[in-house]
Formats: sequence, C-alpha cells, structure tokens
Amino acid sequence: MKNGKNAIKTPADVVHAAEKLEQLVAVILFNVILFSLFWQALTRKIGSPASWTDETCRLLFVWLGALGCHLAQKENIHVRIDAILLALPKKVQLVIEAVINVVMIGLMSLIFYHTFSIVQRKAFTPLVTLGIGESWLYGAMFLWTALTIIEMIAQLVNIVKNGEVVRAWVAEDARNDFYDIKEWE
Repeated sequence: MKNGKNAIKTPADVVHAAEKLEQLVAVILFNVILFSLFWQALTRKIGSPASWTDETCRLLFVWLGALGCHLAQKENIHVRIDAILLALPKKVQLVIEAVINVVMIGLMSLIFYHTFSIVQRKAFTPLVTLGIGESWLYGAMFLWTALTIIEMIAQLVNIVKNGEVVRAWVAEDARNDFYDIKEWE
C-alpha cells in the first residue's frame, strides 16, 4: 500500500483515512441494527423471538449516535439558530465560534471526566441477554466526547489559522462522494 494510489502521505491523509473509517463503521453499525430489527420481527412472526436483538440494537444505536454526533460536529451541521450570528461581520462570527468551541471543549472535558465513574459503576451490571456489562453501553460517551474534543480543537485551530469554521479537507470530502466505489478499489 506504500506505493499504491491510496498511500498516506500527509497528516491530512491520516485524518481523511480516519474519517472514512468512521463513516464506514457508522454504515456497518446501521446495517447491523437494521439486520437485528429484521431478525427480531422475523423470529417473532414464527413464534420464537430472539432475545438478544433488543439489547443489541440499543447498544449499537447508542454507539451509532455517538459517531453521528461527531460526524455532525465535524461538518458543523448541528441544529442551531444562527440568524443573528450570520448578520454579524465575519471576524465577529469567528470570535463567537471560537468562544463557543472553547466552552464546549470545557463541557465535553467534564463529561469525559465524569464518564469514568459511570462506566465503573455500570461494569458489573450486566446487559442480561448479551452477558456483557452496561459499561459497554455507557462507554460510547468516551468515544463521543474524545472525538468531539479533538474535532473542536481542530476547528479552533482552523478558525485561528485559516479564518474558517469548517476544516478544508471536509470540503474535499464533499467533492469525493463517500459512496464512490472507485475510491475504495
């Protein structure tokens, strides 16, 4: 793969590859959830319901939600009311965005810190049908907060360095559709 078409050459390539992997994992999780729900409906119809499907779907849906929150943060598409913000001059907009990112980094850091005690408390409370601890369910908070903190720091650096909220390689992703089969060959 070193000399191949998809060789990683720069730090932006590493980030791009990680983002593609994250999108792929999200698609896989969604499909596993879909299959589990289908299996649940099918097994109920034949009179022998599968007991593991409810908890599997709940667990994977939480992890999918964590990835989805990060992907929304990466592209800065969370629902928000920004009519007043957009009416301000661009430099003021960037300052407000930077302040919001700093505050959110602080809040996400607090959530990350307090998640330790939640995960420890839930480690010995089992998910009955799966036989694993509920800490796996709450562990998605680690992923969500860690990825979001990293993304907000990257956006903060981009605001200061380039005067833009969304990073440049996200715009490149818009041109290279994720579902372009040729890219994965």
